[in-house]
Amino acid sequence: MTDSPAARPTAQPTTAQVLALHTATDTTVPEDHIDENGHMNIGHYFSAASWAVWDLTTERVTGADYIARRGSSFFTVEHRIAYLGELRLGERYSVHAALAGRTDKALHGLALVLDRERDRVACRMEVVYLHVDMDARRSSTMPDDVAARAGAEVAAHPWVADVATGLSLRRPS
Repeated sequence: MTDSPAARPTAQPTTAQVLALHTATDTTVPEDHIDENGHMNIGHYFSAASWAVWDLTTERVTGADYIARRGSSFFTVEHRIAYLGELRLGERYSVHAALAGRTDKALHGLALVLDRERDRVACRMEVVYLHVDMDARRSSTMPDDVAARAGAEVAAHPWVADVATGLSLRRPS
């Protein structure tokens, strides 16, 4: 067995820990999200989770007008998703996000889809964002103020790094 991030066991957060994170969505599963297996289709988990991390980043790290104001953005370069339980028609769920880590050019985000009927995580998605200069369309170092806000988000919930073990940020040698 290798010691890859995917091979390491992942801690499961408590409901209270998840609820303390940024909340992007709190809703119920509508009929048009149900697939042939009678539960919410994977595309809807993915969409809700990916938007949750983006919302957290724009609300607490960059500001909604970051592209126009600073000429930079974050591009998704990698993601990993784990389905841990099913959600069925009419069941309540919420989606929460946090940052697990950062480098000068990248963010490691985590989204958790919380099954509110059973108080358990139904889906976990990790994402790696790369900071990009929109004119050059190349990676770039985050401005100091953005890096500081991202660092504060990481520090706000240190347990998130123990849950977000499926991906890792590359660090210069």
